[in-house]
Amino acid sequence: MTARFSSINRFPKFKSAIALFAVSLATVLLSLAQDTESPFSEASASAFEELPELKASEILKPEFLKGPHHTVRESVLTFSGANQFVIDSDFGVFQADGNAMLVRRVKEIYAIALLKDVSRGDEFKNSLVAAAKSPLNAAKNLVNDPVKAVSNVPKGIMKFMGRAGDTIKGIGKKESRDNPESSNMQQIIGYSNTKRKIALSVGIDPYSTNAVLQKELDSVAWASWAGGFAFTAATLPISGPVGAALTVTNVSSGLDKLLKEKSPEELKQINRASLRAMGVTSKDVDRLLSNSAFSPSQVTEFVLHLKALDGVANRGAFVRSAAERSSSEADAIFCLQTAALMSQVHQDEKPLARITMLVDFPVCIAKDGTVILAMQWDYAAWTAGAASFAAAVEKLASESGEEKPIMVVLSGQMSGLLQQELQKRNFLVKDRATPGPLN
Repeated sequence: MTARFSSINRFPKFKSAIALFAVSLATVLLSLAQDTESPFSEASASAFEELPELKASEILKPEFLKGPHHTVRESVLTFSGANQFVIDSDFGVFQADGNAMLVRRVKEIYAIALLKDVSRGDEFKNSLVAAAKSPLNAAKNLVNDPVKAVSNVPKGIMKFMGRAGDTIKGIGKKESRDNPESSNMQQIIGYSNTKRKIALSVGIDPYSTNAVLQKELDSVAWASWAGGFAFTAATLPISGPVGAALTVTNVSSGLDKLLKEKSPEELKQINRASLRAMGVTSKDVDRLLSNSAFSPSQVTEFVLHLKALDGVANRGAFVRSAAERSSSEADAIFCLQTAALMSQVHQDEKPLARITMLVDFPVCIAKDGTVILAMQWDYAAWTAGAASFAAAVEKLASESGEEKPIMVVLSGQMSGLLQQELQKRNFLVKDRATPGPLN
């Protein structure tokens, strides 16, 4: 299925590998203006849509729907800003908050299978024996499992758009977590580098929150680092559509190189310098880089996409919102994928002049005055929340006393009714900008 357009031309496909993960976390909001009077009458409210329950077999590409080691359950709710997937696999049940996370989890399932295959070989078993006798064995307890609990709180686009009609800006609470790569000892002895390179060689994020994957990575990295196991990507025979995807990392080549060559602390220093060069305050830089919602790879992706917005003013406002409001992996993915959409619009469609904020949500203003909403959104329908947000955007576009054109770019699916309602308001709209796992 091709992307549907109204009033604007097709965007070129994203060239970087971030496009593969750019579809995630979106469905319409439950409420966007709880503390303000609704601008819509009861009559108009009767035309609002109910959020649908989608069918995985109808919306997903075959390779993501089912494979030798996984099956996505048929029922897909569109809740909390994202399509909600449940994946049954040979290694347990996984949940994915959004299209982008589904792609990530499916890849990780096949990486787990391949790593388990490696661990069954004689060479691997002999390496474990050697590792147990190695002087490095005493350091094994330094390797921690980077598991992070997922809490049922508003996340992703729902969090950032949900307060657009409010007048008070809140600061999200942060949770701390131990970074498995943070130990100086691990960095000195080379375990961290070994684990990173193994993960990246099979196209997965070494900082993934997937506990099952991390266990397998730890096992193979341990045998390689302490036992001399010769691991290469060629060790893993990969075939089929998902296998093909596994041979390419989920980030651009530039980011891939950074992740392979730089430790988390070195990445932090690189990101700090880049953010300060954009004009982001030291306080906001510190808050973003210490926010546990962002893994080292995710915060680096976010920063690189912001850097691509060369010359765009007020990028620091988006950084501030990301730093203050993000408290989950879903929030981090929303931020970096939204930044990716912004940079693509800036480079290939309409040069941007600045970013402004509707409380927590970033809105782009193009050099020609067009108000642009680049939204990482899985499925969007015409609801009271969507209507309230549209009204807030219309108000923003008219603040100068001159009506400015409004463009909406969605990563995922837009309902026909939502498209019609936005067109009535003279919005230029495009959905499926980055369809990812969608048919």
